[in-house]
Amino acid sequence: MNRKRTNANNRRRGKEYERRVAAAVGGKRNLDKSRPHTDVETDTTVYEIKSTIARVPSYLLSAMRQCELAAEESGKEMGGVIKVYTGGQGGISRAFLITEVDLHANQEDGTDPVGDEDNT
Repeated sequence: MNRKRTNANNRRRGKEYERRVAAAVGGKRNLDKSRPHTDVETDTTVYEIKSTIARVPSYLLSAMRQCELAAEESGKEMGGVIKVYTGGQGGISRAFLITEVDLHANQEDGTDPVGDEDNT
């Protein structure tokens, strides 16, 4: 019974994060089951939302802080961190742009209404 409650909480929390991301990027949740690979979309962009309780890797936090400092110094807008995955021995390289989305912009007190009553 406890597993059922945990799964229900995780689904509820995931849907709430999709709603909050949609609001933050000016989009909407995709409820069309014929397109199951889109969580959130705008007129021109699609987003896949993944939520985790795992800590953000320290290299990413450090890189994001370095990018923030660079934006301040240059007077330019922060673009984000680009993580390059080389794929190892002769593999195809892929680059991932990582930016932060403010999920608390609509919260007056900055709290997280989704909560973490069950951290699984």
